[in-house]
Amino acid sequence: MTFTDRYVATTLRSVPADTRDDIDRELRGSIADAIDARIAAGTDPAEAEAAVLTDLGDPDRLAAGYAGRPLYLIGPDLYLDWWRLLKGLLWIAPVLGLVLMALDIVDGEPAGNAIWEGVSTTAVVALQIAFWTTLVFAGLERHGRRTRHLAGEWSVDRLPEIDRTGPVSLLDTVSSVALLVFLVVAPFLQRGFSAYQDVDGDPIPVLDPDLWAFWLPALLTVLVLEIALEIVKFAVGRWTVPLAAVNTLLSVLFTVPVVWLASHDMLLEPAYFDAAFRDDGAGALQLFNQAVIVVAVLAAVWEIGEGWTKARRRVG
Repeated sequence: MTFTDRYVATTLRSVPADTRDDIDRELRGSIADAIDARIAAGTDPAEAEAAVLTDLGDPDRLAAGYAGRPLYLIGPDLYLDWWRLLKGLLWIAPVLGLVLMALDIVDGEPAGNAIWEGVSTTAVVALQIAFWTTLVFAGLERHGRRTRHLAGEWSVDRLPEIDRTGPVSLLDTVSSVALLVFLVVAPFLQRGFSAYQDVDGDPIPVLDPDLWAFWLPALLTVLVLEIALEIVKFAVGRWTVPLAAVNTLLSVLFTVPVVWLASHDMLLEPAYFDAAFRDDGAGALQLFNQAVIVVAVLAAVWEIGEGWTKARRRVG
């Protein structure tokens, strides 16, 4: 069996059966003509055959051309539709991860286990979304090519609205910094000013005093870093991917301890709620702890989502 026979046989095995005879004749004819031309130019027949087949390239690639079969997973016709949909769906992963992490903490799971559950869930969901979205588009690429763009042919009506928010404003920065400064100062103020006093006449703080041993200094440090981030963001003039990443890290470093402390009744001072709700101080404390968890998780999801959304926006 010659090289030509082997080349043609390899090509034909990957094309539809009803076209193999025609392709066999066409391919052998073109190969023979090219070999004859090289022999006429003085090339040895064996070398001429090898050179012609080498120029034709991989027979599987040639077969894909005959069969009209793409050699890529997602081609240019559907790539943008795939990418836009994938980006939109991937937001489900971190949101679901944060929700499950919060639920685990509320159920009494150790913080480390809850964080690992949240991270692993985020990774698994993201991989599943990417896999199944890509699989669907790969199928459309091979069996639904008439579909072209899922959203229809492009026109000027599909141009996105320009982001009019512009650079980070001074008003937004001042507002954010003011809120963060309040959160930093409030733990100190609540130690000396309270609506309720104990039997010795000392003010009853809202936050558990034991937090000052470690957790409150740590959380206040994170808040100070968030103030610095707001100032850097204003200096840069806009959200960037690195700033969004730092914002995500700081949000997680603040939210996870707060949720864990609230779920273990270690955040708020029980005596304060006993004084404020004489009939059911324990029930009120539990309700406030649950409210803190919900607000903290929702605020973190909003803050992280806003940062990454604005970081991806580009005008012009």
